[in-house]
Amino acid sequence: MSETEHCLVLIKPDGVELSLTGEVLSHLEREDLFLVGAKAVQPSYNTVALHYFEHSNKPFYDDIIKYLLGKYHNFSWIYAFVFAGIDACNTIRSIAGKTNPLDIDKGKKIVTLRQKYGKNIIVKDENNKEIFDSEGHVVVRYENVIHASFSDAAEYEVKLWFSPEEIILPYRKYDTVEKDGRLYWKKPFFSLFKERFGDVKTDLLCRDLLQK
Repeated sequence: MSETEHCLVLIKPDGVELSLTGEVLSHLEREDLFLVGAKAVQPSYNTVALHYFEHSNKPFYDDIIKYLLGKYHNFSWIYAFVFAGIDACNTIRSIAGKTNPLDIDKGKKIVTLRQKYGKNIIVKDENNKEIFDSEGHVVVRYENVIHASFSDAAEYEVKLWFSPEEIILPYRKYDTVEKDGRLYWKKPFFSLFKERFGDVKTDLLCRDLLQK
């Protein structure tokens, strides 16, 4: 049985540049979802690097960080939202579409946001040469305008981008603790990171960031 869950939604720099925030919200408000957190943010390198850390061994890792930091568009800030609802992640991802904007779900009649507005860009190095993966395929950047969590990554992503105080109280799904007059996640982002990736030693794992 499906349960109420949170889903992180990011309007990426290309989505901001195309003024898609209103359209995205209008699609999502038609569903049985609650908007429980919202902010405009200029993300740090660390936040983006941790967001995409599962791809840290991929040839496109540095490029995708630059993409979300707005290095390829006119906007260095993005919109971040948290939605709550039954099966929220699957619902939102069905509207957003597949990671690759050119992928089409067979038998699906609706045009997803990524199909409508996304595009693929060939990634090149500092010498303007194409980059190849381990199988010899040209590396492509998916400029897909929106991010939406998978269910198994939602808590990790919500806690990376939002503090407890930024989530509306009645819909705050994850337990909190109070310390010195401030709320913190009872199970902090740092613990979730270690569960997913182990005890990784790297410069980008700033303790202040991981313990928020």
